[in-house]
Amino acid sequence: MFFLEALADAEPPAPGSADGLTVQLRFDGDPPGLFRLGLARAAANAIAADFLGEDAETLTAKQSQDVARELANMICGAVLSRIESRGSFRLSPPEIVTGLELPWGAAAQANAYSVETGNGTLTAAISMETQACQATEKSAF
Repeated sequence: MFFLEALADAEPPAPGSADGLTVQLRFDGDPPGLFRLGLARAAANAIAADFLGEDAETLTAKQSQDVARELANMICGAVLSRIESRGSFRLSPPEIVTGLELPWGAAAQANAYSVETGNGTLTAAISMETQACQATEKSAF
């Protein structure tokens, strides 16, 4: 379980930011797509320390990455269950990615949201290959 307080909305990090950690996973279902979670390195370390019950200074990079993968998996699953609660999805294993050149939310149908955690920015972005919701006609009433 994660305990994380979002203090305020924030600007997403610049593409390819070396100060952070980005986790990506793909999902298959209706609709299929891609989920990315970006964390400032200090935020990733603080979250990992809280999750593991360890001191942030004693954590290894692998521990921070493993916890960031689990957090991405949990957030992606929660988002998908709210967007398409009747759908069934298969998530790929979360992987650490580097060198992303596109800004957060740049892909078609992408939505990104960033918050300040007190230890740095957390950004979640989801991109679906097709629309998740059917368009409806506007009512004249």
